[in-house]
Amino acid sequence: MMKDALIKIKGIQGINGDTDTIEYTTTGRFGKKNDGYYMSYFESEAMGEKSIKTVIHIKSDDSVILQRSGGMNSRLVVEKGKRNTCFYSTPQGSLSIGIFGESIINSLAENGGSLSMCYTIDSNSQLISRNQVEISVKEV
Repeated sequence: MMKDALIKIKGIQGINGDTDTIEYTTTGRFGKKNDGYYMSYFESEAMGEKSIKTVIHIKSDDSVILQRSGGMNSRLVVEKGKRNTCFYSTPQGSLSIGIFGESIINSLAENGGSLSMCYTIDSNSQLISRNQVEISVKEV
């Protein structure tokens, strides 16, 4: 059952030795369904996006599917120790990228918790960035 939740996201992206950090707090929905946990939220215009819904599915095997729909569509799959080919939509067009999961630490429970993951993004066998995402969620 999905419940109202406060979702805090911290993303650190490393490119060629430079890092960029984004921190974002929003309200959304969180809950446990069948094979894992789900959280969903709409990205705000403050993030430069309009009407984009993000759904994060944390499966029981700790793989993570991050799906965005609306103004931008993408589906990223992060699995520890595996590389997945994913499609990412940008205003300039769609591209195929590789996502390699370095680590996923899931401490989610019925009333919230945290998820931390590190992964790399590559395109045409070239490293684009190394990313670290920390998400905390709690019922409101």
